[in-house]
Amino acid sequence: MTFEHLPTIAPKVLYTWNGFDFTITMLSTCIVTAALIVFAAVVRIFFIPRWNKDFRRTSALRLFIEWAVGMFDVNSEDLTEEYSGVVGAAYFGCSAFIMFGILIELLGLRSPLSDLNCNIVLGMVTFFAVLIIGFMKKRAKRLAHYAAVIPLVTDCVVPFSMALRLFGSVFSGFLIMDIVYMTPLRNVLPVFLAPIFTLFHALMQAYIFMFLSMNFINEAIE
Repeated sequence: MTFEHLPTIAPKVLYTWNGFDFTITMLSTCIVTAALIVFAAVVRIFFIPRWNKDFRRTSALRLFIEWAVGMFDVNSEDLTEEYSGVVGAAYFGCSAFIMFGILIELLGLRSPLSDLNCNIVLGMVTFFAVLIIGFMKKRAKRLAHYAAVIPLVTDCVVPFSMALRLFGSVFSGFLIMDIVYMTPLRNVLPVFLAPIFTLFHALMQAYIFMFLSMNFINEAIE
């Protein structure tokens, strides 16, 4: 087994246009984003009106969506108080992107979360959420909080620490699965290992990102 064909940290460039590099992770990002928008539109237009008419109508899709939305509602209400409506919806979207961004590996594409740039953007979402909600809650007291150097540095480190944690977890998982495909059991082992490992990893990373972000916001408003 050789390691010559293992993926590099820098994603593969698909084509270059006027000096702009379009990478494989950008393609994955576009696919995941488009799929989430279409899925949300289909559920909202075709399923939710039908469910509202008949509350006794149940399905696996409805139970999963209600469970996911309920989990985010409960956590956001407990941790972010009166800002739960906005925070819960925002992090539901972020977590959905993380989950499906990792699950896209099952289609043979590289996850957008294995690109550090994507993770920095997600980390900045939490940074600005902490900054804005903290100021809305405490106003002058929040500004006084930054008078000391340590709180200022701590808050500025948040997006980068979250981005590096998420990048390290996703890229290492991507690397492990590539190594599995290089083993003598590459025609058998991935059939059982890839779906279980990828699904568990996707759910775990989406939940951890949501939980850490809401705890940072909770610290800012307490």
